[in-house]
Amino acid sequence: MTRKLNRGGVTGADGPDDSHGSVALILLLLFLPWAILAVSPAWGAELRIPDLKGRSGQEIRVPLVIDQTANLAGVKLVLHYNKELLTFREGVKTESTQSLMHIINDKTPGKLIIVMAGAKGIQGKEMTLLTLTFAIKKGLTGNQTTAIEAPEVQLMGDDLKEIECKVKLGSVVIMP
Repeated sequence: MTRKLNRGGVTGADGPDDSHGSVALILLLLFLPWAILAVSPAWGAELRIPDLKGRSGQEIRVPLVIDQTANLAGVKLVLHYNKELLTFREGVKTESTQSLMHIINDKTPGKLIIVMAGAKGIQGKEMTLLTLTFAIKKGLTGNQTTAIEAPEVQLMGDDLKEIECKVKLGSVVIMP
C-alpha cells in the first residue's frame, strides 16, 4: 500500500484513512482501564438496603446487601432508624458471613453500631451481610414512610486496606 501526504489527511491505495477510527481507538485505550476498575471488587462495593413495606404491629426483615466483595474481613456500620416507628429486635448473620464474628450495639434506641470481623476475608456477589429484624409500632394510623440511614460505613479487606463503599438506601413504607 502506497501512502502520500495529502492536505486532507493520509491517502493510500485503498483511499483516505478513517481518522475517526484512530480517535475511537485512542479513547478506548484511555477509558477502558477505568471502566474495568469501576466494576472491579477491588475498586469498591455498594451496600444496599432495599425498599420494604410492612404493617403496624408486624415485623420487617431488613437485609444488608453488598453487591460484590473480595477478601472482606471487617465491617463497621452505624445505622439510624426512626425509634418512634421501629424497634430493633435482632440481627442474624447469613451463610456467607458465618466465618465473621459480629457485635450489634443497640443500647441507644434509633441507632445501631454493627461490627463484623474475621481473620480471613470472605468474597462473593450480591451477598447479604446481616438480616436485621425490626418490630413496627402498633396502632399507627395512615401510611408513613421512613428509612434506615447509614451515615457511617467502613469495609476492610484482609490486607488491612479500606474498601471503598457507596451506600444505596431504600425506604420503609408502613401501612396501618
